Amino acid sequence: MKLIKLGLLAGSILFTSLSYADMFAPSAYCTKPSKPYKFNNEWEVQQYLDSVNRYKRCISDFVEKQNRESQNHQETASKAIDEWNRFVKMELQ
Repeated sequence: MKLIKLGLLAGSILFTSLSYADMFAPSAYCTKPSKPYKFNNEWEVQQYLDSVNRYKRCISDFVEKQNRESQNHQETASKAIDEWNRFVKMELQ
């Protein structure tokens, strides 16, 4: 019973510390395009649409990067928990 309580305590400490690991999350430094009140010609329309596409690509790249990093953090946390569980099973019993 003590081992179970010890395991639960260690697990909760691990997850608490992981939640505070990135208190200051990065933000996407993407430039949002400004839509003019009126377009004077087709060139301005195309310039605006190009800016919109660059903005979308920037946001998409940022989200993809964050998702990859999140997955890496999850895998690392799972490995740490597995390591703890092996220790408890082999050393504390």
